[in-house]
Amino acid sequence: MKNSSFLKLVLLCCLLTAVLWVSTMDEAQAQTADQKLAQQSGLGSKKIDADKLPGKLEYTIAIGSVVAMIAVVKFA
Repeated sequence: MKNSSFLKLVLLCCLLTAVLWVSTMDEAQAQTADQKLAQQSGLGSKKIDADKLPGKLEYTIAIGSVVAMIAVVKFA
């Protein structure tokens, strides 16, 4: 008897949560990523900031990490 009342309480809470969640949902949230991208303007005008690009040290660390990973997989 105790388990059935607990189950009813859980189901009631789930139902209440679902109703509240659906009632607060907006229509604009149903857009896909393609629709959002199509609505944006000036996509080709972004300039690349040269100061934020990785330098030679970062490239060397990245390549060295890949070589080390391959060596570990091959010889371990």
